[in-house]
Amino acid sequence: MEYVDHAIATLRDGFGEVNHPQGLIIALIAALLMPSWRQLLPMALLATIVHLAVKDLPGILRGGGLPNFMVPEFWTTAGVLFLGYLIIISVFFLLKSMVFRGGGKAAKAH
Repeated sequence: MEYVDHAIATLRDGFGEVNHPQGLIIALIAALLMPSWRQLLPMALLATIVHLAVKDLPGILRGGGLPNFMVPEFWTTAGVLFLGYLIIISVFFLLKSMVFRGGGKAAKAH
């Protein structure tokens, strides 16, 4: 049961990290560009990379250099963001598919 609790906490943390204007905008763009459910994992990965790049860009531009990719904290953050983007992009894509599918049926009925 401890593993299940840890998994749920990780998903909650991921959702919390992405549930900010920056993360929601990135997820919305990814969902709008996503052509099918098969693209969910690549889009979540791309959204995670964009999120990390946007977050670290000011430090890089100030001459602080790239983030340290060799520390576990970086990969933990990336993994949590990835899970968060999986959730948010899934919800946005589901809404997108429901709206466009419903609009097509209504147009055919008339």
